[in-house]
Amino acid sequence: MKPYQVLPLFVSVLFACNRSDNKKSPMAIQAPPTIAALSNNIPGAESFDSFNTKFHTDSSFQLSRIPFPIDGQCVNDVENTHWSKKNWEFLKTPVALDTDTTECRHSLVMNDSMVTEKFWIDQSGFKVERRFKLKSGKWFLVYYDDINM
Repeated sequence: MKPYQVLPLFVSVLFACNRSDNKKSPMAIQAPPTIAALSNNIPGAESFDSFNTKFHTDSSFQLSRIPFPIDGQCVNDVENTHWSKKNWEFLKTPVALDTDTTECRHSLVMNDSMVTEKFWIDQSGFKVERRFKLKSGKWFLVYYDDINM
């Protein structure tokens, strides 16, 4: 499966994870009350909330905030690819504090200078993990794992 073929599957799983109904799977959230509160304690630092919105809606901005090559990889049944500017797929799903997970699990760990979000399905070979780090007052995506085996 080519990296561009994995994205539709990832997006469909994320939408399934975000499906609204009354059943909630167990999830681990270790976070402050709001995403907007991140980096507010660091003078002159960009807020994660405004970064999060712009990063997931503006492809040029997104590319400018990924210091390629980044850690992490795209793994599927036939390929194991490391991320580069050439094979990057635009990420559209913003980091969310309150994610309804009915088909997959979700973990969000945040502090003033690091945000780590994971989605996975137990014993399935599916895991997506992304890490954002505050560097010199600006947020960057520094790690992205897209495992779909």
